[in-house]
Amino acid sequence: MKRKTIILITILAVASLGLAAFMMQPGAADLLTQSITMLETITDGHAVIEFEAEMPEQDGSGTIEVWGALNAGPNGEPALRVEVLETSLEMGEGVTAVADGANFWLYNPDENIVLTGTYEEAAMMLMEKAAEHEFEGKMPHEFDGAFDAEALEYPETPEEAVAKLLEYFDAERVGLTREDVAGVGAYHLRLIPIPEQMPDEVRAVGGLINVWIAAESKAPLAAEYTGGNMGSGRIEATTLELNEGIDPAVFTFEIPSGAAVMTLQDLAVLMEEKMAEMETAVTFESLMPADLPADARLVETTTVRGTAVQRYTLPGGRSFTVAQGPAGFEYAPEGMESAVTVRGVAGLLYSDADGGRTLLTWTEGEMSFWIGGDLTGDEALALAESLQ
Repeated sequence: MKRKTIILITILAVASLGLAAFMMQPGAADLLTQSITMLETITDGHAVIEFEAEMPEQDGSGTIEVWGALNAGPNGEPALRVEVLETSLEMGEGVTAVADGANFWLYNPDENIVLTGTYEEAAMMLMEKAAEHEFEGKMPHEFDGAFDAEALEYPETPEEAVAKLLEYFDAERVGLTREDVAGVGAYHLRLIPIPEQMPDEVRAVGGLINVWIAAESKAPLAAEYTGGNMGSGRIEATTLELNEGIDPAVFTFEIPSGAAVMTLQDLAVLMEEKMAEMETAVTFESLMPADLPADARLVETTTVRGTAVQRYTLPGGRSFTVAQGPAGFEYAPEGMESAVTVRGVAGLLYSDADGGRTLLTWTEGEMSFWIGGDLTGDEALALAESLQ
């Protein structure tokens, strides 16, 4: 009897120690906070990263090597070098991007072209483009409201960042043991979207995110999107070296002999020429709706990327767009779609949960059509049938 009691006590003691050890393991939120805190200490790093993706339209995989260092430029600008070592994609293998903190180079060996410029030139170009961008009439659907970056609230601490993330995701640890990732022990976390916090189109896509965090350093090692109807993807650092110092020579670039050199100014001129070509590429006669919703008013007819776009307004600040362009260009959101017949051909109708915003798209011969905005599905179909 005494022997059985000793065995039972031993079993309970071992179980208690195991439970205590488990209770002392960091939870998902703690691990995320520790990982973000660790990232804030990085001054330089080197990594070899493998990626793979399976998408409805294209699969791809490859390996890239990355070096980075903070405070390399005269005003604290970062330095970076990225080399595409291998890839299954048609373009990309051998592409090299280098920035030394003041200048940058982007080399495409397939075309033997080097794009080069300075940080200051790039910043000025981005500012000019941002000032010109209005988010209207850029696509066959509407974008209502300007983007106000200053109005956004940015987390100031790792704890605040994780708290914000957990407003949209449930985070949990997977399993009780560490997994081997990139040759080291790692914690496996799962981030599950909270349905009521997600937009309709994101909720319809589904899926979840897996994250692996190094057990010792707390550096993120891998991430994976899986379980959704858009496919899956994974990235993993097979080599990761942090704060070990990097030779500044890594961030230099010698233009290959015979390579054509293009400046940012050259690129801007080329882009303007391309845009001009697309703006004048419409050689077809646009169809117009004969049956409009009550009080609808045509306010603009324009050309966007070879597509003729008609913009209409409705009472109460509502609007919708009718667009027509060459078949082959496809734009449609993922999820929430239903198959319909429109003008005798197959089409797709997308509506939000309330049915008040709709996108209808279909192709007739060599032309594709889009009708979208503050319309019901029936109104969009009626508009389509009245095109002439």
